[in-house]
Amino acid sequence: MKNIVLCFDHAHGQPGTHDATNAAALLRLLAQTDEQLIWYDPGTRARPVRSGLPAVGGADAGESRTAIAEAYGFLMRHWRPGDGIFVLGVGPSGIRARELCRLLATFGVADDRSRHLLDYALATYVLPRTQRTRQDWARVSRLAARLAGRREIGVAVRYLGLWNTTVAAGLSSSHPAEPLRNTRSGRHAVAIDGGLFPTQLVTPADDGLETVWFRGTHRDVTGGPGACWPLADIALDWVLDGAVAAGVILRDGAGECAPAPGEQDALAGTAPAVSRRRLPADAVVHASVEVYLRAHPQYWRRLPARVVWADPDWLARGERLVPMAGQAPHVVRHTGRAALTAAS
Repeated sequence: MKNIVLCFDHAHGQPGTHDATNAAALLRLLAQTDEQLIWYDPGTRARPVRSGLPAVGGADAGESRTAIAEAYGFLMRHWRPGDGIFVLGVGPSGIRARELCRLLATFGVADDRSRHLLDYALATYVLPRTQRTRQDWARVSRLAARLAGRREIGVAVRYLGLWNTTVAAGLSSSHPAEPLRNTRSGRHAVAIDGGLFPTQLVTPADDGLETVWFRGTHRDVTGGPGACWPLADIALDWVLDGAVAAGVILRDGAGECAPAPGEQDALAGTAPAVSRRRLPADAVVHASVEVYLRAHPQYWRRLPARVVWADPDWLARGERLVPMAGQAPHVVRHTGRAALTAAS
């Protein structure tokens, strides 16, 4: 049995030393061996639309369908029963990650007998002009199961990691309100202080899929050009922690450049908010925000009257990088992404 990690990035060209998104930064911490295969899509490069998959809703939808089809094809070639599937997505590409999870819940990993039905589903159900209902998805899933000669066809996703999933104009999820029932665990880091596009939250099927709000704008949560890196590291650390708990394998030496955020990172300044989001009542907010509130109590105005604090032990996680007695520490704050770039 092995892990298969599929990453939908939203990179702008070739990321420089400090320009990698959190999805790319996490990916560079992972081992790539026979026990863990990695598939990566940059998310923004121009590509031809696959034959039979028209660009419904414009170029973004067509490109997204192509990326999802390529990720699915990678699974068809490499996945075997018992393998663990890990899916990552950042910003607008988080929609692609979620659509892949929904496709796996509906079709599992298809074989040649279901190929034509799969092509139909990619063209008709993934990022459609009109949202599909639960009944629509159930109907096509039953048909796929009959073609495969099985009663149940869905395949589980062991972990889904997302950073501030946003919806660009003309592009939306197939059915955003429907929970991802095949996703065993996951973490979605969401920006409190807004961005240019609306955020699309994940509806959990159970307590395994967490949505937690972090201080900062879109870039401060996703990483990438213009990010406040101390804040981005906090969101990266939280999603990484969930992936490790789910069984992802880190490469040798990953601890030397993994994020280890502390209180000073939580106090970092950032650019003024483009828009101020209205958080849901009883929003789950990362405990790093509590550190900032002690120094800047006026920030309470950004939060609902009542919040639930998540990840109270986030500061203690940095201790995993503390060296043994007699060893020199090897973690340098805010140069970790340079090390990640050099190691990739």
